[in-house]
Order: sequence, then C-alpha cells, then structure tokens
Amino acid sequence: MNLESLKAIIKKFPVGSGALVVGLIMLAALIVRYLDVATLQETHDKTAAEGQRLSSNISHASQLTEQTQGLEAANILIASRLINPSDLAINLQYFYKLEAETGVKLLDTRPVDARAGAKAAAKSSYTPVQYVVSLQGGYSRVLAFLRKLEHGTHFCRVISSSLNQAQADQEKSGGEKSSEMVMSLTVELLGKS
Repeated sequence: MNLESLKAIIKKFPVGSGALVVGLIMLAALIVRYLDVATLQETHDKTAAEGQRLSSNISHASQLTEQTQGLEAANILIASRLINPSDLAINLQYFYKLEAETGVKLLDTRPVDARAGAKAAAKSSYTPVQYVVSLQGGYSRVLAFLRKLEHGTHFCRVISSSLNQAQADQEKSGGEKSSEMVMSLTVELLGKS
C-alpha cells in the first residue's frame, strides 16, 4: 500500500475515513486521559487530606480564645509561685513565716550550693533551689509545718527528711514530760532561671 492508493481509498469512502480519523483521535485522548487518572487521583487525595486537616483545625479553633486565656492565667499563677534564687533574704523569710504560723522553732535554715543543680536546670525555664531546714516542735506542729510547706505559696518538693524524738526538760501541766520532735528536711523550691 502506497500513498496514492491510500488517497484513493479516502476519496472513495470519505465518511468512513473521517470516522476512522475521529475514532483514532478519541482513542488517543482516552489513552492520555487514562494515564492521567493516577495523577488526578493523587492530587484528589492530597486535596481531600488538606481539606480534612483544615476542617479539623476550624472545629478545634472554636475554643482557641478561651484556651489561650486559660493558659495565660495558668502561666501568671505559676510565675507568682516561683522564687528568685538570688533573693536569699526573701526566700528565708518564707520559712520564718511558716515558723510563725505553725509554732515550731527553726533550728537551722540554709541554702544548699546552687551550682550543683544549675547544670541540670540550664536547659529549663525553671531551676530548683535547695534548702536544708531543721526544726523542733510538737508532733502536730511539725506535721502542720510540713503540710504548709507542701501546700504553701511556692512549689515545693521534699527531697529527704528525718524525724527524731527529743525529750524536753519542761513538764506539761499534767506532770508528764512533753515530747518534742526534731525534723531535718532537704527541700527544693521551684525558682526562675
């Protein structure tokens, strides 16, 4: 078959030849479209996932203002409960205030070397400030001091404690000896970095 015979067939059957050309064009378009379906499906999946993410963000954002205000209030409360590690007098005053409220007698209150904990807390916004506290008083007063310390103004963690009984020379009104307790604590207060 040469070009001259092909021209003769197209002239003899113009409608069939045109239909054949249109069919071949449509077949080529169908093949291109079929090969493009995978790309379109991938684009659809990405768009659907993005739409789901945005829908989720919109539904969660309805309470965003209230949650932000709650977090800001919590941060203010936390900041008000922190101590400044360099304010030794103010920090010791906290223990003296607890002494006055509970009626115990502070025997010793001193800070522990802060450089040891500084390395561990260097990456944090907060730093632990350790104190060694020794106190003496009746059992209920010593426990009241410990409760006020744990639930007090500043964040507190008791690292170690020891409680011993010490006999007082004074006698109670009933004729029996009063029993005093001596407690030694190592306490960490949470401070600003």
